Amino acid sequence: MASDTDQEDFSFGEMFEEPAGYLPPPPPSKLVEYTRPSPLDPRTIKINLLGTHPLWGHHLWNASKVFASYIDANPQTVRNKSVLELGAAGALPSMIACAQKARRIVVTDYPDADLLQNIQTTIDLNFPRSPIISVAGHLWGHNIENILELNGNQKYNVLVLCDLVFNHSEHAALMRSVLGLLEKDGRAFVVFTHHRPWLVEQDLKFLERAQSEGLVCERILEEYTGAMFDDDPGDERVRGTVHGFVLSYPVIVAD
Repeated sequence: MASDTDQEDFSFGEMFEEPAGYLPPPPPSKLVEYTRPSPLDPRTIKINLLGTHPLWGHHLWNASKVFASYIDANPQTVRNKSVLELGAAGALPSMIACAQKARRIVVTDYPDADLLQNIQTTIDLNFPRSPIISVAGHLWGHNIENILELNGNQKYNVLVLCDLVFNHSEHAALMRSVLGLLEKDGRAFVVFTHHRPWLVEQDLKFLERAQSEGLVCERILEEYTGAMFDDDPGDERVRGTVHGFVLSYPVIVAD
């Protein structure tokens, strides 16, 4: 057998690499504003969004806006509590949690430098130098200890999952994170839209999985917002409706 040094190099080197400047630059990031009801302060939350991203982190999803409104209408949801947002993207619910005086907030998304820096930019735009909010990368189902360390090695009172259940192949990993990070008397808020109406049953399997793990599932909201993408296929009413559920451990009543 020939040694590695004797083998021919069948790589094509730079033959098929695009010359500098061949590919167009990515779209620039953009700033969007979310307006809260008067007289809430701050009235406006600034959200920095990437120009594009393969993990869909460049959109401010309707589910996040609806849940942000829910928090403002029900501030006890987060007040004086530890809050962890998974797959945060624009991180609007985390910003509202900070405004509503949560005790500790950790904002997570896939450990991609652009995603995480974008979230940090949003934090700096709204709550610069705040000691209660931080951002971290988190691959669902892995390195849960790192996320616990950011909350004093304690599990979280509140988990936020906005528009994540469409990622069917990651349901098991996402559930591992929920089970590993939610404290026994905590609540996990799962808010989403059926962006592909023909896959409604697949979306809902995440809630079925939660129930099979012993969690109680309760609907808390349903709101029509209009579809995120007008040209997508499928029933617009289905694509334009946000659903919200809360997961919790069953209450054990002492004898």
